Amino acid sequence: MSAVGEWLLDAGRIAALTLLVALPWFAGYLFPDRIMAAGAAVLVCSLLALIGCGLGARRRGPGLAGAWWPIAGFLGWLLAATATSVYLHASLVSLLNIGSYVAMLALFASLFGLERWRRRAWIAVAGAGAVEGIVGLREWTQTVIYQGDTSWRTFGTFYNPNVLAGYLLVIIPAAVVALTFAGQQAREREERPRLALIAAGFVLLIPSVALLLTGSRAGLLGALLGGAVFVVAAPTRLRLRWVLAAAVALAALALVAPPIRARIVSAATQSHSAAFRWYTWVGTTQMVRARPLLGFGPGTFEHAYPRYAQAGFTRMAHQTPLQIAAEAGLPALVLLVAAVGALVRPMILGLREGGARAIEVAAGLAAMAAVGLHNMADYTWFVPAVGLTLSAVAGLSLAAAREVPETERDAGGRAWTCWAGAALALVMLIGCLPGLRAQMLAERGRAEMARQRYRMAAGWLRQAAEADPLDADILQDLGQATAAWGPGGLARAVEVRLRAAELNPLDAGNYLALSQLYRELDRQESALAAARRAIEVHPNCPRAHVVLAQVQEEAGMDEEALETWRALERVHESPVGRYQAVTEVTDFSYAYAWLALGRAAEEDGEVERAKRYFTRAARLAGEFARIQRKREELLRALGNWDEAEVQEAERLGAEAQRRLKRIQQTPEERGES
Repeated sequence: MSAVGEWLLDAGRIAALTLLVALPWFAGYLFPDRIMAAGAAVLVCSLLALIGCGLGARRRGPGLAGAWWPIAGFLGWLLAATATSVYLHASLVSLLNIGSYVAMLALFASLFGLERWRRRAWIAVAGAGAVEGIVGLREWTQTVIYQGDTSWRTFGTFYNPNVLAGYLLVIIPAAVVALTFAGQQAREREERPRLALIAAGFVLLIPSVALLLTGSRAGLLGALLGGAVFVVAAPTRLRLRWVLAAAVALAALALVAPPIRARIVSAATQSHSAAFRWYTWVGTTQMVRARPLLGFGPGTFEHAYPRYAQAGFTRMAHQTPLQIAAEAGLPALVLLVAAVGALVRPMILGLREGGARAIEVAAGLAAMAAVGLHNMADYTWFVPAVGLTLSAVAGLSLAAAREVPETERDAGGRAWTCWAGAALALVMLIGCLPGLRAQMLAERGRAEMARQRYRMAAGWLRQAAEADPLDADILQDLGQATAAWGPGGLARAVEVRLRAAELNPLDAGNYLALSQLYRELDRQESALAAARRAIEVHPNCPRAHVVLAQVQEEAGMDEEALETWRALERVHESPVGRYQAVTEVTDFSYAYAWLALGRAAEEDGEVERAKRYFTRAARLAGEFARIQRKREELLRALGNWDEAEVQEAERLGAEAQRRLKRIQQTPEERGES
């Protein structure tokens, strides 16, 4: 049985290393299907390793030791917060994500105690990062060549440039370790060419340059802190020499290459992003005050935040500690800090060993410090590719901090813990599979909707909803498809969307869709109630104000509608309207308000005021339509093109232009009596 256990343990190691290499290619996004896929892969690796341990195989690693208790406390508190979550499905997905981080940390701390396995792991991490860096450099180079845009922020296979920066902050310390191993090998075999050393140098250089091209200010600061921690933690002359050489090379590259210099300058002078983050943190702090003990539930930030938003819409808080406090309460944040401290302590003690092992430990400390600082202004830890890679690097550093001799075996009486862990991993894996199936079915349904095959789309989405009955997003898509494909669909769509509202009562978009369905069914009171509910859960939502005002106008409530248009204008003048996640125009809803307010001003004889309103409406709607038409080919390829929305913006802009032209030709404008 022991031989089988050893085989399974090695299979778990190989599977974990394969996953590390594959993570950038599928887990660089926060989509539920990517999180579930990454979590399921980690559970498979854990299951192999735990069964192997249960059959008598040696772990050959120290494991998490004293860090288990604060980590277990943190996970337990997340579970308690899930019980009171405002949206259970989002919390379960988030629990899977964070649980997979802990499993990855335990895997690498427990199974990679032997140097040969750690060496392979460090090389796998560094190699995966180098490939990702090449992808990022290629993307940036092609953009410069074909579009002439040297300010392009590269993001490779990740969600955005900041997430890529967070991943590279983990990769660079691992590349330093790989370079150290290559240097040792070169000294031991002086008669051979130093090809491995040269390759390791490029493995370090490529992600470092790619980090500059992301233009992430917090990422650059994180890299500086990580470098400082590494130098302090591993202060031998050899290590310091390599670090200084790399720093000088990167500084020279930044000064000599104009595009890279432009990225650094633009990152240092950008103010819009800082203001947007500040107001986001203010709103998140209000969330913490509203529910300081258990929060709104893990993974529910994007659903609960709109009620407290002080700036434009965002799905993440752009500060990980603050988001954890908002989602799971202040005790969860305290427990997480305690868990990090319990992990760091044995690493610091392990620095006393010196040599290559101390460099491995220093690399883990540097990666944790760099990502930690980055996440004071961003959210990259929540992205599976970043969080899982960081967990692996931290686990490797723990394994290096207390290397277990090959002859040492686990203490007796531990087999039951392995079997209990294997049972838990199996249960979680079985629970995860229906969610993965639902996501695949939902993707097929959404693809059919993009082709306007609504009946077929409804069939796929109905199967997806049956596979995962807790996912409100799938139900919303099902409601959209049901409303479009046939007679009687509107009433059935209302039922589906009401069920989605029960699962996730804080989604303003679902209430707006309900309001539209009620309008088509000629149920004005219900349409008004749904639109008001949308504003209740998202007070600063421009589209919700538009829908409510339109329903009020249809009901003959002209004064109430005018007040709603004024409220929308106040939203635009507030930080919500001034500071969006991106600077370009992504919403033309304010043009509706300006057009309505311009008509009211014209009726009141306020010509100049009406002209200002019409001008603003024409400019905003026209700019939105222009940007969308410019990207039409790309958006169609991605399945995100909305022809009706663009036509509505063009119609709105044309109407504003027509009214502006007419008002400029009035007798008063020409000075006639």
